[in-house]
Amino acid sequence: MSVKSNLLRNTLLINAGTSLLTGGVALAFADPLARWTGIAPWILYTLGVGLMLFAADFAWTATRKQINPLFAKLIIAADVAWVGGSGLSLLLFQDRLTVEGSWVVEILAIAVAVLATLQTVGLKRLGDHHPRTA
Repeated sequence: MSVKSNLLRNTLLINAGTSLLTGGVALAFADPLARWTGIAPWILYTLGVGLMLFAADFAWTATRKQINPLFAKLIIAADVAWVGGSGLSLLLFQDRLTVEGSWVVEILAIAVAVLATLQTVGLKRLGDHHPRTA
């Protein structure tokens, strides 16, 4: 394992762990979370399943001997989409979210933005790699 890939690898693993935890919480506590946040239970169930699938992908990518730059870029793009979707959700559904729900969306978006930034820096440290297929 290259020292240059440590930041990317470790950040991907943190992303996998936090996605797994967040997805598990969303699945296990969807109904009480829905009441607390104003986010519909079906959305929490869907996010929970999606986050767990993403977590598996992040972990798989991070544990390869060499991290595929294309996969890392796709993960970063998914994180950026999460942040954008969070902002859009706050704008479009502010009347449905509780104050706590807005805070949860904001805090998660900030955390994902930090992970995306660290993953981007880690990817740049790998050098100028051309994307390759699986």
